[in-house]
Amino acid sequence: MTTANPHAVIRQQISLLHYAPAMVLLLIVVADSAQFPDTDLWGHLRFGQAAIANGHLAHLDPYSYSAAGALWRNHEWLSEIVMAAFYNAFGVVGLKLWKFTSVATTIILMALCASETAASPAIQLNTLALAAVAMVPQNQFRPQIFTFMMFSALLALLTRDNYRGRAPLWLVIPLMALWGNLHGGFIVGIATLAAYAAVAGLQDLITGRGLARALRLSLIAIAGTLATLVSPYGIDAWRVVLNALKDYAAQPIIADWQPLISAIARGWHTNPAATVFFLCGLLMMLAFIVAFVREPQGEDLPLVAIAMMMTVAAFTALRNLPLAMIACVAPLARHAELIAGRRCGVQSPSIDAREVDTAANAHARSGVTSWFAASIAAVLAVVGGLFSTRLVVGPDSPVGAVAFMNRYQLHGNLLSNFGDGEYLIWHLPDSRIFIDGRYDTVYPSKVVDQYLAFINGRPDASHVLSAYPHDYVLLPADSPALRVMARAPEWKLIYRDGNWMLFARSDSPAAKIPGVPITAPALAASYFP
Repeated sequence: MTTANPHAVIRQQISLLHYAPAMVLLLIVVADSAQFPDTDLWGHLRFGQAAIANGHLAHLDPYSYSAAGALWRNHEWLSEIVMAAFYNAFGVVGLKLWKFTSVATTIILMALCASETAASPAIQLNTLALAAVAMVPQNQFRPQIFTFMMFSALLALLTRDNYRGRAPLWLVIPLMALWGNLHGGFIVGIATLAAYAAVAGLQDLITGRGLARALRLSLIAIAGTLATLVSPYGIDAWRVVLNALKDYAAQPIIADWQPLISAIARGWHTNPAATVFFLCGLLMMLAFIVAFVREPQGEDLPLVAIAMMMTVAAFTALRNLPLAMIACVAPLARHAELIAGRRCGVQSPSIDAREVDTAANAHARSGVTSWFAASIAAVLAVVGGLFSTRLVVGPDSPVGAVAFMNRYQLHGNLLSNFGDGEYLIWHLPDSRIFIDGRYDTVYPSKVVDQYLAFINGRPDASHVLSAYPHDYVLLPADSPALRVMARAPEWKLIYRDGNWMLFARSDSPAAKIPGVPITAPALAASYFP
């Protein structure tokens, strides 16, 4: 199905994929440069491996004791199977190949979006560069990579429909069906389709063009929305995602859920260099808003509405910043070109084919520039570890404590940080954990609230120690919960290093290991897994 857009103006396309492919490659390498494992990577791989080995999905949780047998609505199941398949076949190299391919697809689709605007190569390149840099921290080994790819594919279709007047929008239906099984970000796709149909329909209504196109777009939006129900979980996947979007108790302690300005302020004090990525994103969103205010007549109001929606979402939660970058690329390039055209006395960015081969474009296509950009991309890929068979695991992971437990064959129920839960699931397969990163797909709110009370050392924290059959408690060396453990004589410290402290019940065999508490030096780093 195609939809005729009466507002579209056919323009000469200028694609960076043709004029500056080496620069696009460089931006892909930059966007993919975060080569470190997210704390949930171990869990994603373990869950995917279990599904492959068993030939079916686990619908009841087998990994925890606080929610043993609870319904597990894993809306990321297909992503985890894909990740596990790459890892099973090629190890760490497979994971890097998967991530690089996903990031490359996203950047290429964003370049296609920019090309539909007929903006100059310089404007397209600068817009894409800002977006690529801003997306670096979130381009991790996580299922959200698929949401970035699906969102950019959806916008590529909508951008073409808006600027060209026609696009194969029937592809939205299988795209949304696939997205609904890859990651909970499909809810963004639903909101995007609704916004595009609503604004386009309102435009046509105001200009007297009727509602025919609005009805077609609405049907596509409805069909795409219903397609997300084609999954093992059906409507339950929607419930999980919508519950995660609420003012959930665990959100304040999850970095991705922090407001953008708060993340920038916090990063400026702890790691100023890391704020460069967020500042690039902030600059791009502000540039988009300024460009639209200065030149609002771009025949792309539906795309502007989507970009505005994603910009608000990015300011609300850091995890939405890549979505804002993807959404802003086309309208920013379009309106920046309008501003540039007005300064040069040009009424529209419609570009004659004879004007395409300007000196700037010729320079962008020159062999020297291409080889230079490709060389930089190769150097960055090597230095950044793209071709390495290793992934560095930071010192914050409980590597030493886990090694201690495995050395003495200690296993049982383990209370620890939810952020390290999936690391523990991988490395301690004979143990069960209290909580992990699946706080929104497995654990009831009662368990999350109790965990937060304990880990923050609240007055009712001691109740959590007595309410569950914990065998071990593993805490960071600076955790407020250590005050609770100090007041609990039934628990004994058996291991400590510079980063972690491990406790066992005072009457357990683990508490009688000779020489406890064992003190070990903190490990600077290790390698995945």
